[in-house]
Amino acid sequence: MSTGWVIGGRFTMLDRIGTGGTSRVWRAFDHAEGRYCAAKLVRRRGPTTVLRAVREQALRLAHPHVVTPYASCAADDDVLLAMELVRGGSLQTLLGDYGRLPPEYAAEVLDQLLAALSHIHAAGVVHRDVKPANLLLEPSAVGAPLVRLADFGIALEDDGPRVTTTGFTVGTPGYLAPEVLDWNRPGPRQDLYAAGMVGWRMLTGAGDPEPRQRVGAPPAGTPPGLWSVVACLCDPDPERRPPDAAAARRALGMCGLVLRLPACTLDGEPLQIFDHLGPPPGPRGA
Repeated sequence: MSTGWVIGGRFTMLDRIGTGGTSRVWRAFDHAEGRYCAAKLVRRRGPTTVLRAVREQALRLAHPHVVTPYASCAADDDVLLAMELVRGGSLQTLLGDYGRLPPEYAAEVLDQLLAALSHIHAAGVVHRDVKPANLLLEPSAVGAPLVRLADFGIALEDDGPRVTTTGFTVGTPGYLAPEVLDWNRPGPRQDLYAAGMVGWRMLTGAGDPEPRQRVGAPPAGTPPGLWSVVACLCDPDPERRPPDAAAARRALGMCGLVLRLPACTLDGEPLQIFDHLGPPPGPRGA
């Protein structure tokens, strides 16, 4: 697909900004809304892929920390899902840039993630693929994190069917809760486990966790209360995890950690969230 291609008489495709196993993401201009957007093109390779696209298209989960499609249309062999354009990269990018994050910063990011999970779980949706790459960030010169949970392509509604190819577990292995690896039905506490593993990554600076990762002892300088919250979220037994995201947020709030801006790394380096997209290329088209 070339720059300037118009889909559905509405979306002018400008530049590719991401790719995945069954999708590509473009920066596009939405002429109906008069704004730039992220246009996710999902390949229609079979009924499973189509059903996932339709499911993601149907989700309407308006929340400051959630990104879901606001419009869609057919695009030859693809389904186009239009979403808000988030310009600051992902938490995965931030971890790659700075490594281990300060406890106050990690607590703020985790709190925003739990707020997003509380909202979607209340709507009867389980995300199933919570990980740093799916936590998008808005740019900030002072490092203030504004987290947006994205990519609901494999989300599961309470009353919905499991959209999974026979013989495969859906999600990213190190963030999958043990009960899911044991083929039990996904539920909200699966997302809490993944959120805990995101917290573990932020506080340790380690790479992606292994399946059934043990959190171990807290890194030096990590407040015991914060580590206790993360360890509880990562408990192998779902019954020992917090009952819901709201309870986890309350426990996190009791740690009393306050993020002060401008944010700095553990080494005192300014922590900034950069605009990863830059200005849009070329004309917006007709």
